[in-house]
Amino acid sequence: MIIKYDDVVDSIYFIISDEKPYESEEINDGVIIDYGKNDDIVAIEVLNFKKEHKDLDLPIVGNFLLKQAS
Repeated sequence: MIIKYDDVVDSIYFIISDEKPYESEEINDGVIIDYGKNDDIVAIEVLNFKKEHKDLDLPIVGNFLLKQAS
């Protein structure tokens, strides 16, 4: 898993699979699920991440790779 944070738009993106997203669905306000061709979840994006989760410290992601979005 790769976790990317974009501080310009305040979103965090969890990449679960190397498969390219085929379609996306907003399942909740600001939570978008990307699906592959076989309807497997390949990524999850959370918008307004720091705004909504002020207490959460991003380095807490542990062993996962945190990358700044480019």
